[in-house]
Amino acid sequence: MKKLFLTFDDGPSAEYTETLLNLLDELNIKATFFVVGEFAKENPDIIREEIRRGHEVCLHANRHISSWLMTRKTFTEDMDEALKTLEALGVKPHYYRPPWGMTRRFSRYEAGKRRMHLIKWDVMAEDWRASTTSSTICKKILDRVFPGAVICLHDGRGRNCAPSRTIEALKSALPILKERGYVFETL
Repeated sequence: MKKLFLTFDDGPSAEYTETLLNLLDELNIKATFFVVGEFAKENPDIIREEIRRGHEVCLHANRHISSWLMTRKTFTEDMDEALKTLEALGVKPHYYRPPWGMTRRFSRYEAGKRRMHLIKWDVMAEDWRASTTSSTICKKILDRVFPGAVICLHDGRGRNCAPSRTIEALKSALPILKERGYVFETL
């Protein structure tokens, strides 16, 4: 069986995540969402809906800041604040994806100390960029996937309504991937 792991960063977004969830439901696809704590706090019903629909919710950060711009203390406070928000929503994340994929020794240690595995990605479609079109995103996904790949996309943030272009790209890419024999699982 050819598996793919569809993941989304930077949400939840009141503007985009519900539309994405509806698309995933239509196609019977489960995904993993790496959420930003401050956005989860603003949109708790979206987190609950992700869980209710069978998706996995994991940690991205509390504020979307690279660990390279933080001291160990500010990083730990940021992570703990995000975990507090998620745990209040019934989420105990098993995975952590650092903003921009950048880690430091202490960020890896602190994630492990909290029993979270560090996950990055295999396929990136640069979907957050202001100039990236939905057709470019679709092409990059289709050209770059391979069995077992972790695909990183975004359901929040990004320039010029970037998540809307990601959703449009997925409307084309996901049915093609299913036709190619891929199945989607959470991490």
